[in-house]
Amino acid sequence: MTRDRRRALLALASLAVIVAGVSFVFWATRPVHHGECLVAYSRVSTIGSKPPTGRELEELAQRLHEEAIAEGRCEPPWPRWRGWVD
Repeated sequence: MTRDRRRALLALASLAVIVAGVSFVFWATRPVHHGECLVAYSRVSTIGSKPPTGRELEELAQRLHEEAIAEGRCEPPWPRWRGWVD
């Protein structure tokens, strides 16, 4: 094996380790929800009105979930790594 080929393999291995490390850090710091948090909502509609779209329902659920966290009814999400050290 030539010296240039060894350097290329070493550089490739170093790059792979760096990419794996960055990916792991990104994955470990993503916020995740812990515990149970039930958010219920209802919507009154009239006859002939359009049903809400999926996007509208998702936005409503997200807003209500954030309100529940602010009121202390739900546990806020925290980085994944916190679960490893608790």
